Amino acid sequence: MINNHGTVAVSIFVLVYAIIIAGSKSPRKLDKPAAALIGSVLLVLTGVLTKSEAQQAISLSTITLLFGMMIVVYFSTSSGLLDSVARGILRRCRTPRVLLAAVCASSAILSALFVNDTICLLMTPLVLNITRRSGLHAEPYLIGLATSSNVGSVMTLTGNPQNMLIGQSSGWGWGAFALRMVPVGLVCLLINTALVTLIYRSQVTSGQIQSVPENGSQITLDRKMATKTIWVMAGLLVAFLAGMPMDLAALTASTAILVLANRPPEEAFASVDWSLLLFFAGLFVVVAGITKTQSHWIGVMVPGITHHPGSLSQLLKFSGVTIVGGNLFSNVPFVMLLRGWLIHAHHAKVLWLMLAAASTLAGNLTLLGSVANLIVAQKAKEECPLSFTAFLKVGVATTLLTTLASVLIIWGYARAGWV
Repeated sequence: MINNHGTVAVSIFVLVYAIIIAGSKSPRKLDKPAAALIGSVLLVLTGVLTKSEAQQAISLSTITLLFGMMIVVYFSTSSGLLDSVARGILRRCRTPRVLLAAVCASSAILSALFVNDTICLLMTPLVLNITRRSGLHAEPYLIGLATSSNVGSVMTLTGNPQNMLIGQSSGWGWGAFALRMVPVGLVCLLINTALVTLIYRSQVTSGQIQSVPENGSQITLDRKMATKTIWVMAGLLVAFLAGMPMDLAALTASTAILVLANRPPEEAFASVDWSLLLFFAGLFVVVAGITKTQSHWIGVMVPGITHHPGSLSQLLKFSGVTIVGGNLFSNVPFVMLLRGWLIHAHHAKVLWLMLAAASTLAGNLTLLGSVANLIVAQKAKEECPLSFTAFLKVGVATTLLTTLASVLIIWGYARAGWV
């Protein structure tokens, strides 16, 4: 019966990922959340997991953290705060190279404070607007935006979904994690910006940057709401740094902003990416099914990449496997798959930092590597379509060099006894 359940679990796992990879081209037009839901239901119906096991597999703390951050980000966006900050930064650019550096730096820093997908949604139209008015080719700026938002999101536990999952599983506090990963992110940002500038050097050496146009696409700044949002975000940061559980801190912040906003709550609730929450919940169940039935195989493979994590060669091997796994299975599912073993691994704290870095930087390998990349490509497709090969010529180089830099820095932490 166990072997039969193992075969069924693997078959369901393959089905789920076949649907995810096919995307809108799947026979029934199914998407990622639907694939995860189908897999979780099938695992229970076939008896691989009991209903109780499926319920216990779902990490409510991770779902709560995501939900809370989505509410806070909604008010940061709808109040015009993020738009105003981004425009204020880019308005001061006078040359194409400065503009490219500003796009990379601002998207990275904002992604560390918020979720990188949101920053790409916000900044893509703005970048297109500026490059159009200035007569600049948008491609280098769009690729800089996508890759830098991924790089920047590595700096905090709330920068992207996989880091949120790591935060709930690893024992790392928000402040302690940021203290170690901000240097990693900044070094990788410099590398990424230099690479994009070098590869597109012929397209970012001429042209005149005009002031950011004030047109109908600009979000009007609601100063009162923006001020309230800043106070709530400051309180959230203090709560993170004080060691308050991240899910509770995010939920408290979202509750506070809902009360202070004096707006219909359904507007904020409508902005929540419920499909992403469903995707997470379903994946928790799907990964639990594989873990339950295939733990012996996974248990044999994991020690090979987690043994002696303080050595440089081992960290290189672990990051290499993470890059491959993150692009094969997608970064969030891969982190879910590894987390059960890393919790008990020797020197687990080093591995959690390396997993956060490599799984995030792996998103820059291809255009399909992260949701942030796809958001930029989707919103720019009418004006400046990004091809898979165009992204790849930056993606391969930046993924390899930034991952190597992160390995060396984290290895240095381990050698210095800082983890």
